[in-house]
Amino acid sequence: MESDRNHLIASVASTLQLLEVFERGPGPIPMSAFVAATGKPKSSVHRMLSTLVNLGFVAQDSRSGGYRLTLKLWRLGMPALAELDLSKLSPPHLEALMRAAGETVHMSVLDPSGGVVYVAKVECPKSIRVQTQIGRLNPAWCTATGRSMLAYHDATADAVLARPLAPLTDQTVTDPQQLRAILDEVRARGYAVTRGENHSDMGGIAAPIRDHSGQVVASCGIAIPVFRMDRSLEERCVPLVVEAAAAISSELGYQARAKEKLSYGT
Repeated sequence: MESDRNHLIASVASTLQLLEVFERGPGPIPMSAFVAATGKPKSSVHRMLSTLVNLGFVAQDSRSGGYRLTLKLWRLGMPALAELDLSKLSPPHLEALMRAAGETVHMSVLDPSGGVVYVAKVECPKSIRVQTQIGRLNPAWCTATGRSMLAYHDATADAVLARPLAPLTDQTVTDPQQLRAILDEVRARGYAVTRGENHSDMGGIAAPIRDHSGQVVASCGIAIPVFRMDRSLEERCVPLVVEAAAAISSELGYQARAKEKLSYGT
């Protein structure tokens, strides 16, 4: 079998390199940026950009002379986006998280009402484990999967925290200011931890899942009986949960701009 190198058309590869330059942000992007990014001669870059302009993939700004993408690439990408079904992509990662953490795993989405719904679950084989129900609406403000989404949806969080919040256990945080501080901490750390707030015997660790645009569309995490939820388990499982969420996000097309650093604490 021929090597991949023998199947490479240099001119096509070079042109695609130019398109990748647009990932740095909205245009117009100057010619010099394309030359610097590709290392190609200015004359070659100009010809490739002119080709992309003529084909309708790129437009040139009349005032600055810079280049910006048109919506043609977006239209071409829509069929691929339609195939990126969260329920189809996530199971291998949820299964792997359950095996690594040894606890029941959930994936949740945020309901328009401000609650959280479990849409997938992988139960651990332990005889004592958290019992939950797929499709059941749970409060988002006192659950780990819920907080890991509310932290990135300001309007929904504002609506939820404006309501009267009744405690569900003696550990439930109900003060809106304290909850806002908790959500700020979730954003800073990249994950949420709860203990006995939604149910006195249940705790959780969860992290957000992002789509191709960076929008938080779901969360995944582990549900843990409180008696097993010591600091050692948290330190071991937090990175596992964050890595699983990142892997699913990557499957959905999300590309993190920088490697996230965990700030562990409880």
